[in-house]
Amino acid sequence: MIERKLGKRKIFLGCLIFLMLGVGVACQLTSPRPASWAGTPTAEARNTEIALTQAAIASANTFVFTPTLPTRTPITTPSTTVTTTFPDNQQEGPWFIFPRPEGEGLIAYNLNSRKADVISLPEPIIIADLKRGAAPDGSKLMLRAGSAHNTDELALYQIDLPSFEVSQITPLLSIKVQRKIVNNEGTRAQETLSIVTRPDGLAWSPNGRYLAFSAALHQENSDLYVFDAINNRIERLNGLYSQNASPAWSPGGDWLISQELEYNRQHEIWHSELISGIHLPQFDHQNTLYLPPTTSIEEVFVGWLNSNAFLSYSITENGSEMLRQVNVEGLKNFLIFEGLFQQVAIDPNTGITAFNLNFSTAINQGLSGGVYRIEPDSPLKNLQAEGDWKHLTWDPGGMFVASGSQGVLLFTPQGESKLLPGERDARLSPNGNWFIAWGDGKNSTSGARLFQSHSINPLQTLIDKPVETLIWQPDSKGFLILSEGTLYHFIFPGLKPEEIITGLPVESDFIWAWVD
Repeated sequence: MIERKLGKRKIFLGCLIFLMLGVGVACQLTSPRPASWAGTPTAEARNTEIALTQAAIASANTFVFTPTLPTRTPITTPSTTVTTTFPDNQQEGPWFIFPRPEGEGLIAYNLNSRKADVISLPEPIIIADLKRGAAPDGSKLMLRAGSAHNTDELALYQIDLPSFEVSQITPLLSIKVQRKIVNNEGTRAQETLSIVTRPDGLAWSPNGRYLAFSAALHQENSDLYVFDAINNRIERLNGLYSQNASPAWSPGGDWLISQELEYNRQHEIWHSELISGIHLPQFDHQNTLYLPPTTSIEEVFVGWLNSNAFLSYSITENGSEMLRQVNVEGLKNFLIFEGLFQQVAIDPNTGITAFNLNFSTAINQGLSGGVYRIEPDSPLKNLQAEGDWKHLTWDPGGMFVASGSQGVLLFTPQGESKLLPGERDARLSPNGNWFIAWGDGKNSTSGARLFQSHSINPLQTLIDKPVETLIWQPDSKGFLILSEGTLYHFIFPGLKPEEIITGLPVESDFIWAWVD
């Protein structure tokens, strides 16, 4: 009897051990984690990296024309609800919002609950609005969506947080314009459709009261409107025959600027006709700030030097040129750099500007190819670094980031720099303590690497696979990495990748929004 019991016990223990081993193997197959296994050189190196990272974390811590404004017509906003609330998502954010891989809406991923919900919207969605549509107070997300071929479907929609209830604020086109689009009558309505769906079509005022946008509700072309989020009203601010586009606010919310575009059917090209500014809070007058050159296809607003002056440039058939400073109060503007350049970025805190030139463009202008810095109100062009720098941005973490065949160059507004050979791109944490550089394995080193902001020696390899893009959390406590179509979430101090979703497009211009 005792032997029989011992035999059964052995069988039970054997089954239990086998079951535990099976569960362990299953966990290894389903749980994403760094490539580290005990007892291997890779594991020892990875453990050393993690230890260094955790130790570092512990220690870091002119012509003027003033047109007559048309009568502003208030519009009562409807409250058509197109989705229901999501009761499982009532916790505090932040939420990371991005397009669904299969289309048909957005995904809102809650970093606290680690739950993802679908936000249903009519297709197509203007995904670029994720960059501009979040209200400054985080209470709502505004974006445009819908087809112009369905009555009143192409519209401005409001997504309330944290309920994720979606309401239509206003259509973007009048019934008359929609009918012409559906029946393919003439070309003006189609031109208007291309304007009201431009990527730069939304702009929140700094205080979060007004959302500026372009729409065609009163005539066949696009006009400038504002949605008053406090009084729940929409007002039309101008009514010119040309097409209004590109609304942008001054840092203090005192000025709303935009441009007027017109399509040249003979040459089949757009032309920017004028840049205007409306003074707030009374919308009491509108001034022409400057007239673009006749070669301008469109004007691009770079950013504001202060509450009174902004930078812009012209896009022509030759490329980007005529970088200028525009003063909205004195109605004066002057050229900072007249010739062709590739890209430009501005530090909004100091007003220092950087731009890059390729070799062929630079030679024609008697300059060296490379990245240049310009200080406010100074004609001097300081060569930051020679070379073929194809991309240039300002990182809110406090540095300019340039990338090209030489790798990645990070430099401060004062000119202090560091070079990371073999990298494709880099981003600083919002608090400025860290930065991560990455590559796609083609013309740059595959994977992503974590650095302290003062060093060029990596603390830890975060992932070995090719990386498309990286996004820091606003609180700098973690980040997201898109690698081969899979989105991973990393959190300090462990920095172990947690898979959020797979099947996303493999592209570096992945568009997203943080809402808190």
